[in-house]
Amino acid sequence: MSPGIQAILFSKIEGRKWIETILPFAWGELCQVLEARAGIVVLKSPEEDSYYESASFGYGEDGFFYSFLTREGKHWDEVMSSDLPCHFPGKEFELFGKSGDAKVFRIQSSGKSVGFLLMEWEEEKGEIIDTFFYLFAEKIGKEWGNFPSRSAEPVQVQISSQPAVLKLIPNWEERILSLGSKKIITILGPSGSGKKTLSKWIHSRLQPGSPFLVLGSLPENLGKLEKALSDWGKEASRGSLVFLSPKSWSLGQQKIVLDWLDSGGFNGLVFFIDRNDAKEEMLPAFERMILKDKILLSGFDFLPKEILLEIANLLFQELAISQNRNGILLSSEALSSIKLRDFPSNFSDLKNLFLSSILRSKTREISLTDLGEENVDVRILDNEDLDLRRGIQALERQKILLATRIFSGNQIRMAKALGISRGSLQYKMKQLGLL
Repeated sequence: MSPGIQAILFSKIEGRKWIETILPFAWGELCQVLEARAGIVVLKSPEEDSYYESASFGYGEDGFFYSFLTREGKHWDEVMSSDLPCHFPGKEFELFGKSGDAKVFRIQSSGKSVGFLLMEWEEEKGEIIDTFFYLFAEKIGKEWGNFPSRSAEPVQVQISSQPAVLKLIPNWEERILSLGSKKIITILGPSGSGKKTLSKWIHSRLQPGSPFLVLGSLPENLGKLEKALSDWGKEASRGSLVFLSPKSWSLGQQKIVLDWLDSGGFNGLVFFIDRNDAKEEMLPAFERMILKDKILLSGFDFLPKEILLEIANLLFQELAISQNRNGILLSSEALSSIKLRDFPSNFSDLKNLFLSSILRSKTREISLTDLGEENVDVRILDNEDLDLRRGIQALERQKILLATRIFSGNQIRMAKALGISRGSLQYKMKQLGLL
């Protein structure tokens, strides 16, 4: 019996460590023993609704993606419900070798399908192969169900509809309630302090179910600006309009917006969001308008460490829910490390740190090692933001990071799954700060 097969059956290593260290080596050796041309092991992330390649053999640098096994497809359902190996002949399906034969066998743990094995040969193999498939799948299923906790005390965050940014506002409940009768609300604070998040939350409390429109820039032509304001007002109806960086506007733009609001051209809420620095050129009436009812947000540098940890705890849950990974946990060690880190861009830096870890994690717990030192700008797609370029970039980041997790960083397979060339993938990753 080869060392690889012995490792499969008799190794003292268990759970996650076995899957990460023993499985890739043992799978390659099993494929060679069975004279397979190529093969992969695909596993479900524990307690997560996503799958990733945990071992592969024989694909070389070019890689390969079995499109007929796309999740939720006909053949995926066939594999995940069959107690016997499923046969996929090269004459009917696109295989790596363009001919030959492939067998796929599902992996189960506690009666649930958690992945599959696929091997491909130059010619059809008999039923004796099925015994090896069964034993190997049984071993993987056992270890998959035995993932050890990576921390004695993972942090269990409480479900809350309140965003973490509220922790930056002293007596926030009274402060927000006082805004109920206001028409214009200004939120000021340093970069990444959660200003837009706060405006969205206030909108959901004061104008529930109504449109919420974010405007990143204004037309420089004043005639076009008047037309745009009219169109935006109709689109938002009695909802909310959010204007970003009003202090950067020209005096002409300030006057047009001021007159439009004074004329009663819009009956909903208006938010002005900007930094808290002074600007020399501002119309007195416009300055009075935007500074009358304002909320000032502070940066993380001025927060007690206990409040920062509470914010980090809440933010982690918000991001986990937004990525449909409600069961994922943040270890106590990882949370405590937040006190020792610097976040120049406040929520933006902390959000990127957590989000990149959540998107890449294959387990149910984020450890100190998972956080690392990397701070990749991944962003979350904001459906209310009209900036098409930023929206596309946010979506591309998330899809590429998801492909990174599924294919363990194999760029060739990532590119095939994403439907682009490897060169295009590398270009996008460099452009998005992911490479």
